[in-house]
Amino acid sequence: MRDVTVIIHGWSDCSESFKDLKQFLIENGIGTVETIYYADYESREDNLTFYDVIDGLYDRFRERGFIDRDGNPLVNLNVIVHSTGGLVIRHFISEYYGNRIEKCPVKKVIMLAPANFGSPLAQYGKSLLGMVFKGRYKFGDMFEVGRKLLNGLELASPYQWYLAHRDIFVDSPYYNRNQIQTFIFVGSDGYSGLRKIVNKKGTDGTVVISGTDINSVKFTVDFTGDVERVSHFHPGVDVVWGVLRGYNHGSIVDDIKSGKKSRIGQLILDALRVKTPEEFGQLKAKLDEITERTFKDREIYQQFFIRAVDDHRKPVKDYTVEFFVYRYSEKYLKNGTVTKSRLSSRELYWSEKIHGYITDEFHTNSTDSSFRRFLVGIKGLKRKIEECCRDLGSDIILSVKIHVPRIDQGIYYETKKLKNIVLLKTENHTLPAGDVSLFYPNTTTLMELKVNRATKYVTVGLKPRKH
Repeated sequence: MRDVTVIIHGWSDCSESFKDLKQFLIENGIGTVETIYYADYESREDNLTFYDVIDGLYDRFRERGFIDRDGNPLVNLNVIVHSTGGLVIRHFISEYYGNRIEKCPVKKVIMLAPANFGSPLAQYGKSLLGMVFKGRYKFGDMFEVGRKLLNGLELASPYQWYLAHRDIFVDSPYYNRNQIQTFIFVGSDGYSGLRKIVNKKGTDGTVVISGTDINSVKFTVDFTGDVERVSHFHPGVDVVWGVLRGYNHGSIVDDIKSGKKSRIGQLILDALRVKTPEEFGQLKAKLDEITERTFKDREIYQQFFIRAVDDHRKPVKDYTVEFFVYRYSEKYLKNGTVTKSRLSSRELYWSEKIHGYITDEFHTNSTDSSFRRFLVGIKGLKRKIEECCRDLGSDIILSVKIHVPRIDQGIYYETKKLKNIVLLKTENHTLPAGDVSLFYPNTTTLMELKVNRATKYVTVGLKPRKH
């Protein structure tokens, strides 16, 4: 089968921005004018959903002869995406080929600064400011910004959680060197000039750098039974992921020009020319080294994506999370919880300091408040914990308390077991290392909390009652 390349843009963009990319590929022997296509979608149409985008993509692929009527491949597709395009192609593959991946026409995906786990700017895009600066100026739909797509792009969105459980947290992920070869490149720098006012920590100006990688981990803490159960799932998605100095969300595309040599241009060519699993591994090792150099003197972030549900998997939308520090003592530990009831003045000081550091970049999703997100600088946290250990003169316990208020007098959550859950104990005054750790730098870690919802409004007895 012949090879075809498809370029998919991001939110508030169009294929016009990728003319230079197409010409660059042609000049370097990757396809021809007739084999490199643009995929466009009206990203600022408020009624457009991700389902609409992938439905349209499937229909257009059939019309262009990329797949037959049953979706079977007629060509080998290389897909290059930017930003929101990462979510689009992942959704497309999981929806139409998740249960028959051997029939998927997509053989290779190259993601440029993909929004796999959200963007802090999505919330701004839905605001009045976003409507003014990014809205559509067409009669009848003035100020439309693509609200439903932005809901999916918002940090800790239900859509991202749903999609991750369809293509990442599965028994056999298909993003690997033997099935769909996937290459993810993102810049390490924010915007300059006037646009730098939108820069957020740990981003390339638009997307969360640690949220571009899809090699994620999930923890589930289940408090609904008699005993707390903690499970850990690391499916081991196998992708090439690299962070490049000198690029931001826009320049990683703009630096690809006809007749110009650039780092990102060469990496795209390298990725497209990979044929074997061995070549994939070699490029992966190269990008690992580049990423290590990128972060040699910079902070490394980890994004946490939390969801709270009850024993019927219904969202728990009102809850708070607090972090605490205690001097380590075995007598304070019982069944994974801290039993010490009061903090010393120094423990309180460090609890407030570390809680503030961990939750500095905290976000509650606007469409469903059971989903929360926070961003942690791993190097900074390590320094604070080491300083804390020195000050307290011992190893420490980092714990978390989860508080869920009552619904009313008769409906409540059983919260006794949610108090002072041990997250980690330091080892020799530093963060512990090991195969199963809470901290996975440069990743998004999902955490699902399951709590028991109970009621006093239902009784069973031998004697009748009158209400």
